[in-house]
Amino acid sequence: MNKKGLDEMQLQRKYKIGNQGFVMLLYLLLLDTGLYGFGFRWISYPANVMIILTLCSGIYVVRLISGNAFVGPFAKNEKPVLKAVLTALCSVSVAAVIIVLLKNAGFSNAGQIDDMSAPILFITAATGLIIAAVTGVIKRKQNRDDGK
Repeated sequence: MNKKGLDEMQLQRKYKIGNQGFVMLLYLLLLDTGLYGFGFRWISYPANVMIILTLCSGIYVVRLISGNAFVGPFAKNEKPVLKAVLTALCSVSVAAVIIVLLKNAGFSNAGQIDDMSAPILFITAATGLIIAAVTGVIKRKQNRDDGK
């Protein structure tokens, strides 16, 4: 196996999952647009597209991880706690940068951004921790299955 990247089977699985994820995104956006045309508005315009995009990308990443097509082979000396802490720190810093950019860009008044800063930080950090936990659980299960 190639130690630096994905092997051929992993690449094919990654491409297949990516294609299916793109088609799912396309159909969900078309469904949302059709429902919006018929007068059904579940969330206002920019938020509905972002929610659909986030949902599809989350499903894509989870399917890549569960299909063992996310990362190539690696050595056994992994540190899952360090990965989780680094992921959480990275997601908190990304959320902080987003909040600062939103404040400076003037998209809305500062009161609304200040009210949303805590949920943005919490959701971003929680998403990073959930992705790290799901990755760890799936990798541990795959390593246990490979050992049999």
